[in-house]
Amino acid sequence: MLRITVLGSGSRGNAILIDGTDGAVLIDAGFGPRSLVRRLQSVGRRPEEISALLLTHEHTDHASGAVAACARWGWPVYGSGGTIDALGSGSGTDVPLRDARAFAAQGPTLISGFLIETSSVPHDARDCCALVLTDIRSGARAGVAMDVGRVPDTLPVAFERLDLLVVESNHDEQMLARGPYPWSLKQRISGGLGHLSNGAAAAFVSACAHRGLRGVLLTHLSETNNLPSLAIERTRAALRRAGWTRDALLAASQQLPLPPMTSTGEAAWLVRASQLSLGF
Repeated sequence: MLRITVLGSGSRGNAILIDGTDGAVLIDAGFGPRSLVRRLQSVGRRPEEISALLLTHEHTDHASGAVAACARWGWPVYGSGGTIDALGSGSGTDVPLRDARAFAAQGPTLISGFLIETSSVPHDARDCCALVLTDIRSGARAGVAMDVGRVPDTLPVAFERLDLLVVESNHDEQMLARGPYPWSLKQRISGGLGHLSNGAAAAFVSACAHRGLRGVLLTHLSETNNLPSLAIERTRAALRRAGWTRDALLAASQQLPLPPMTSTGEAAWLVRASQLSLGF
């Protein structure tokens, strides 16, 4: 089984709990230990059940709680080589290098019963990465793309045949254009090293849609330049056009965890059953 619980997501902090058959990992720690404990308790979980922290990049809304959490609970920290280098370079998230480990440069990294594969994505960080986690026992696959300025050609390929998909849907294009942010910040957000708009996220999600996709979680919604209803509406319309008609589409909140979303590995089964039609 594969289960994803978004503990909170937005510009003030991000953390995602992923459970597999043999273990649990946390993706990003943009909240301090006290907040993490409260959020975990609200979904019936404890930090001691987590065996590793995986960082998408070093920005404070994704990594500000990494030092204290790892010191308190003994979690190893994994990230791209660039992220690990940035952790000790005055980013505000200085993790002792002995506690930080780089993902394998080639091939997957084995962590707590998951095979972790990384893909570099454009963002104004040292080396931001999207992650694909495969539960070894069930074959179920989850893709997580948190901060993505634009979708590189390699990402839809890496995210083929997922069971669960987590992707940022940061801003509504019109709300950002008409909103209160200064022009320079608007350009940073909407540029190729910023964040995905609702439209860009919807297009990417629809490219990943297939019969075995069990659920989609939209994350990193701006509290100023987006609304959950707008993000969901845009993505749902794109998924319907792609032939995906499930109702398992949720938008994450900054304040409260989402209900867990689960899969038993249908996408992996469909890949193995190559003699079957994979049409919608």
